[in-house]
Amino acid sequence: MVYSDKILSIDFSSRKVKVAIVSDKLELESVSTQEYEIIDEDIDGFAKRFEMDKIWNKIKVGIKNVIKENKPDRIIGISSCAQRIATVFLDKKGMEIYGGPNTDLRGIDSAYLIEDEYSEEELFTITAHSPSLMFTLARLLWFREEEKNKYDDIGKILMLDDWIGYKLSGLSFTDYTSIGASQLFDIKKNKWSMEIIENFNINPQILPEITDSGMIIGDLKSDLRREFNLKQEKIPIIKGCGDTQANLLGMGAVEPGVIGISLGTTAPVNLVVNKPLIDPNLNFWTECHVKKGTWLIEANAGGTGRAYDWFKDTFVRDSQGDVNEIINNYLSNIEPGAGSTFAYLGPELMAVKDQTSIKRGVFVFQPPSMIGEELPKLEHFARSVIEGICFGILENYLALQQFSPSKPITFCGGGMSKSKEFCKILANILNTELTVPYTKESAFIGNAINTLLGLNLYSDYKKIYDDLMKFEIFSADQSISKEYQSIFTQWKNLKNKIDQL
Repeated sequence: MVYSDKILSIDFSSRKVKVAIVSDKLELESVSTQEYEIIDEDIDGFAKRFEMDKIWNKIKVGIKNVIKENKPDRIIGISSCAQRIATVFLDKKGMEIYGGPNTDLRGIDSAYLIEDEYSEEELFTITAHSPSLMFTLARLLWFREEEKNKYDDIGKILMLDDWIGYKLSGLSFTDYTSIGASQLFDIKKNKWSMEIIENFNINPQILPEITDSGMIIGDLKSDLRREFNLKQEKIPIIKGCGDTQANLLGMGAVEPGVIGISLGTTAPVNLVVNKPLIDPNLNFWTECHVKKGTWLIEANAGGTGRAYDWFKDTFVRDSQGDVNEIINNYLSNIEPGAGSTFAYLGPELMAVKDQTSIKRGVFVFQPPSMIGEELPKLEHFARSVIEGICFGILENYLALQQFSPSKPITFCGGGMSKSKEFCKILANILNTELTVPYTKESAFIGNAINTLLGLNLYSDYKKIYDDLMKFEIFSADQSISKEYQSIFTQWKNLKNKIDQL
């Protein structure tokens, strides 16, 4: 029997804690998934938090589950990724004071303090992120204003991925991909913004050391080795990254000039560039990518996976058979345009200044009173949802091309890319060739790639992709793409009217 070395890969997504074992050949072998709860702290729903003890227990249960199932002979490393923007504050004894998800908007009550100090353009020029209410800076100021005792006891601020590394190793590090979403980082200078830190009188001692993704930051703590029943003396902890960067790494989107589309709860669309470009319209974010000397310009189509899951749970859940396969059959049997049925469930061009406005979820279709018209069925609505998601991605895809001198190579990964029918529709709507890895759980693979590099088992990304990864190509059918240009125009014109409701 031939044994392979194993990698523990942790993905803390927007709705689930997921742990996997990946082989050193990048084969996904075991996965444990658990949902978690987010606590509302106010009646308006702005202030949200994690119960950090429960989250940590779920991570440990996930690790135990995959170890029990897989029975690995040797774990060569552990790496993780997590939702960006989410933040954890430790007290001076290293215990959690606060952990907040990427949806915690308590900073809305302290954003005025930031606006008194910086104009929107000034702050965006430094951090390439807005609005101020979302990020670590605003949360810190909220605690200073509202819970001064806790603020005074802060010993370290960590992004969520940093916290996972801390719990595993006992050491506090951040990396460039994670801390870029804090609004405390100077994206052009590639370091903490001492200007922002000094202007808001933040103690620099609470800032963790910055390292590169894929670096060894320590070893798994001995008490955890015993708890997980692992006999090895040392298991390296590899500094992970933001979940979007892990997804991009796991789908092959690393080199400048490519676009990567991450299909998760939301759909970040990222263009890889070789310098930190700043969007002159103060809309699209700029962040560090995992490879040194590369950055990302990110547009985000919003709740794509959320819209798809809602549709499945609401309309298809009680059907006989696998829900995803049922929808795939619908997609293959219905023509582009879904019989003039259009869905508006959230996916759209990223517009951070408009995120607080109330949008309506709408289906537009031929009513039963239209004599002689074919009435839409469930399968038409299913295709309209998928096309609506793809149109939202298209808006962002087209917008990013202003930053690219040539048409970019396009990669795609994540949950919805498991559907070949979806990938065909997306390729036709984008009118481009779509490169999709055979292993769709891109974040797990991205963590494993970081581990292989961190352990010096490979010297560069290209060698890993050439040796270990396989891709499937979805080509656009030019006649269908041309048809979709007209359908997209109809979708967009209707959307402009619906947005006024």
